[in-house]
Amino acid sequence: MPVALPTAYNDGPEVSPMIASYNTLSERLLCEARWKDPYPAHDEWAVELEELLQFLLAQSRLDAFWPRLTGPRPQERDDALQEIRIARFLDANGYPVVLWEPPGNGNYIGEFSVGKFSPSVFVEIKSPGWEAELSQEEREAGRAKEPKYQEQELRGGPDGPWQPIRQSIRKAYPKFRSDQPNLLVIADDRFMSLTEWGNLAPEQALFIRSTALGEFGYFTTNLFENLGGIALFSALNYVEGGLQYKFTLYPNPMARAETALPTAFVKSFSQ
Repeated sequence: MPVALPTAYNDGPEVSPMIASYNTLSERLLCEARWKDPYPAHDEWAVELEELLQFLLAQSRLDAFWPRLTGPRPQERDDALQEIRIARFLDANGYPVVLWEPPGNGNYIGEFSVGKFSPSVFVEIKSPGWEAELSQEEREAGRAKEPKYQEQELRGGPDGPWQPIRQSIRKAYPKFRSDQPNLLVIADDRFMSLTEWGNLAPEQALFIRSTALGEFGYFTTNLFENLGGIALFSALNYVEGGLQYKFTLYPNPMARAETALPTAFVKSFSQ
């Protein structure tokens, strides 16, 4: 479901004028950052960056995220930004973070738990990247170490859009306990975002009732009953400027009663 986030995030505790002044946190981050790519390349992303940092400040999580945001690896920074975006998006839509790094199954931990109800929803995030779309020849030639976009390069990968959804579920599934609602958010960094495929990719990955794609859809059996649902998430430029967040939710009809997403949560994102 496409949802535009407010252009300013004003909730949270008051802070000193020096810290709260516009762009102070983002300017500090850009000065300390060790990555070399041009992010944020556009004004819209620069404005969003300051808002995300202010959200972290209000959550008392700025120090926890700072090393990932300023380290030398752009992919690590981008994964951290996606986590912050999703937390802020859910908070802005009435589901505040109630615990960061909540305990999952065994020794696993998740990104955060959200909710205005009990039990809260355990959230795990996976961010499959564009590198999976490269051919073996491109990998051997070092294409994965080059910038994502190349001038005059037409992209399409050897993998189908349903594959990263299934791969993300398999990777995340060991984290999910059997006694709490669990949500996997897939915030990909592919050449064409999974949110731009409409329902094709999730229908193939989750609901197909044949083995035409190698396995039955993951939400047609009880093999993944501890997963309450997945959401596809992306942050995209509006054609007329600004940013739009897309968050499309797919509940698992085969989830256990204890792990299913709360009805109110599902309704909130299916309007």
